[in-house]
Amino acid sequence: MMPWTMKKPVIAAVQGHVMGGGCELVMLCDLTIAADNASFGEPEVRFSSVGPALVMPMIIGYKKARELLYFGDTIDAQTALALGMVNRVVPVAELREASLRWAKRLALISPEALYAAKRAINRGADAAGFRTAIYAGLDVVGPLYATQTEFQRGRPRWRAAQFKE
Repeated sequence: MMPWTMKKPVIAAVQGHVMGGGCELVMLCDLTIAADNASFGEPEVRFSSVGPALVMPMIIGYKKARELLYFGDTIDAQTALALGMVNRVVPVAELREASLRWAKRLALISPEALYAAKRAINRGADAAGFRTAIYAGLDVVGPLYATQTEFQRGRPRWRAAQFKE
């Protein structure tokens, strides 16, 4: 929850594989710029494990989140943009400069005004149940990380190709 609770806006700049908890973390950030080579997903279900699955439903909606979380599929940066998981997609060679450009723009704005805007947005989301949903989800997935399934104990290995439609 650190990006959510920080007083200053948090900018995520991502490239390559943004998976599992990293995918959830990126969605907690205030602004996210993704390189065009980024792929997003929470594939843990494919390995008989439960991924974080906490933030995604609140960000992209329950139907699409269920599809991605139940099948463990990954999506490309443009799809993540269309779903609202990221704010912008840039060529990988421009990722650093684009991120710094946003940071410099934010640095020109009153810190008090940014804090007030972030606090207002987050309080509205919290009033709508955002943080409560996250903590309720933690109560479910937390104990599952301590369990082992037959799959994890060496049952037949499944290949990712078996999970495709």
